[in-house]
Amino acid sequence: MLYVVVLLSFATIAHSQMVRQCTCQEFEPCKNTAAGNIMQCADQCQGQITSLGASYPALRGCLMSKQAMLNSAIGCQTQQLAGACAAGGGGMVPKRYPETLKLAAYAEINSMLARSGIQAEAKGYLAAGKKFATCIMKCMERGSGNCFKKLGCGLALPPDNVLVQSSKQCAMRSGFNTNGVRDLCQCIAGAGVRGLAPLCARIQIS
Repeated sequence: MLYVVVLLSFATIAHSQMVRQCTCQEFEPCKNTAAGNIMQCADQCQGQITSLGASYPALRGCLMSKQAMLNSAIGCQTQQLAGACAAGGGGMVPKRYPETLKLAAYAEINSMLARSGIQAEAKGYLAAGKKFATCIMKCMERGSGNCFKKLGCGLALPPDNVLVQSSKQCAMRSGFNTNGVRDLCQCIAGAGVRGLAPLCARIQIS
């Protein structure tokens, strides 16, 4: 679930016809507003997770305990995409669609679950995570006043699969490796998510 959250700042802007490239001056305020709304939006979307039996205050505590790691991962990804917006007058870039980025992210998550041998058992949790992430993204878009749509521009981003892999590497370097994700999983299981605990020790992040 956290892996999807790492992508949120970029999934909301990953808009192929050609559009003008956003300048950094116009893009950065939109990005910062959206990123600043992540936890508030998580609060509004808590019903997607509490349906699994979790106490949301306890689960929120789990997420907040990893806030520094999450910020590091987002900072890493932002640095890698430093040329996505134009410093001055940009040219034209292919229009991108957030749905294709989400599909690439979910495919990678499914692949990691399969490598861990828990894909079938984790199916219900992944479905809830998808709903939670989708709810957060819609909330972030509303919270920024549909800022990205109003700009009418796009970013010079790598292909979706490359973007997903670079996000994963940033997440792993920031602490969301096997041990870090297992620790978060155990915390979430302790928050009351039914049946999750036995899966946590089997997670492999690679």
